Amino acid sequence: MQVMPPDSSGGPSRQFILRPVATTLLMIAILLAGVLGYRFLPVSALPEVDYPTIQVVTLYPGASRMW
Repeated sequence: MQVMPPDSSGGPSRQFILRPVATTLLMIAILLAGVLGYRFLPVSALPEVDYPTIQVVTLYPGASRMW
């Protein structure tokens, strides 16, 4: 197996491959931020919701007369 010397190519993932400890710490920090953000979400058992309503008005002359 041939090992290539590090160079500037490889894209942004190369830094994560070369630094596994920093990658692990970054993953833990993102996970911790997500858990804390989830814990502080406002949740209500019965949230106030305005349900939409539809009102239809029609004008039909003579429709109210009984024959």
